[in-house]
Amino acid sequence: MSATSLCGQTGTGKLQGIWKMKSNDSGVKIEFSTVDRSNERETNSITIDKSAISGFTRDNDGGFSLKKPGGEIKFTGDITADNGEGTFVYTPNGNYVKSLADTGFRDLSLHALLLFTLKNADVNYIESVKKLGYNDISKENLTALVALDVSADYIKDIQNDGFEDIALSKLIGFKALQVDPAYIARMKNLSGGDLSAGDIMSFAALKIDEKYAEEMYKTGYKLTGNDLIEFKALGITPEYVKEMMSTGFEEISQDEIVQLKAQQITPDYIKEVKGMGFREKISVPMIVKLKIFKVNKEYIDQMESAGYTDLSPDQLVEFKIFKIDKAFIGKATQFVGSKPSPEKLIQLKVAEGNNHKNP
Repeated sequence: MSATSLCGQTGTGKLQGIWKMKSNDSGVKIEFSTVDRSNERETNSITIDKSAISGFTRDNDGGFSLKKPGGEIKFTGDITADNGEGTFVYTPNGNYVKSLADTGFRDLSLHALLLFTLKNADVNYIESVKKLGYNDISKENLTALVALDVSADYIKDIQNDGFEDIALSKLIGFKALQVDPAYIARMKNLSGGDLSAGDIMSFAALKIDEKYAEEMYKTGYKLTGNDLIEFKALGITPEYVKEMMSTGFEEISQDEIVQLKAQQITPDYIKEVKGMGFREKISVPMIVKLKIFKVNKEYIDQMESAGYTDLSPDQLVEFKIFKIDKAFIGKATQFVGSKPSPEKLIQLKVAEGNNHKNP
C-alpha cells in the first residue's frame, strides 16, 4: 500500500489500500485500511446503500466505484455472497481539496482526505463548527471531530448543558467516551452538584453510574463527585467497605478507607496485624503504616530473637525506616558493650549513615 503526496493540494494524488465488505439487504459496510508514512495502519468504515456504488454486482471480480463530493474510490477484488475484499484507489476531487484549503486546511494528508470524503465532511461542516465559537481549529482536532462523527448539533447540546466554553479537546473526549446530555444530567444528579468537563470525562472513563453511586452512598459516606471518582479509580466497592467495617474498628473514616484500599489492605492483613501481639489498640492509621513499611510477623520475630521483645508499633516502623536488622543490632551491641535501647539503636544507625556519607 502506498500514497503519493498532493502537490499544493491540487487533488492529483492517489491513495491505495485494502477494502473488506459485508453486505445485507439494506446496504453494505465497507472497511478501508491504509498505512501512513510512519507505517501506522489507519482504518475507516462506511455503511451505504448499494445503489450508491456504480457497477456493483455480486459474484464478479470487482471493478466497481464509489463517487462522493470528496473524490472517487475505485475497487478491485472478489465479491462472494455477502462479503468481499480487495484493493482500492482513492482519488481526491480537486475542487473539494481546494475548498478545504481556502477554509484554512492546507496540506491535508491523503489519509485525512479519504476520511473526510467517507464522512461527507466539507466546508459547510467546518463553518458550522466555527460558528459555535471554534475559529481556530487545528488539523488534528478537525480530523478527530470528523472521525468521531461530532456534529454541530452535538456540540450545541453539550454547550447548552452548562459547558458553553468547553474546549474542542474536551468535546472530542466526550464523544469518544459516548458522553451525551442525558448522561451529563444523570451524573450531575447523582453527584449532588455541578461537575466540570474533566469530572464528566472521569465519570465516563471509569464507568461510574447511578447504581455504583447509590450503593456507595448507602455505606454512610457523604461523597462528592470527586470522591466518587477517587473511590472508583481505587476500586473501592460497597463490599470492600463492609469487609473493612467488620474487622473490629468502631469507625473508619472516608480518608482512612481510601488509605486502606490504596495500600491493598485486606481483612486478612488486619487479622494478621492483630495477631502480632501488640499491647496497644491498633488504629487504622497504624495498620496503614505497618503495611507501607512492611512490618510483618517475621520481622517482629527477628527483633524479639535479638532481644527486643516489647517494641511498640511506632518503634517497629522506625526500625524499618532506618533498616535496622539483626546483623546491625549485633554490631551495635558489640560497639556499646551492652544491648542498646531502641532510641540508641536509631542514633547509632543515623551516625553510621553519616559516616558513610562523609568518610
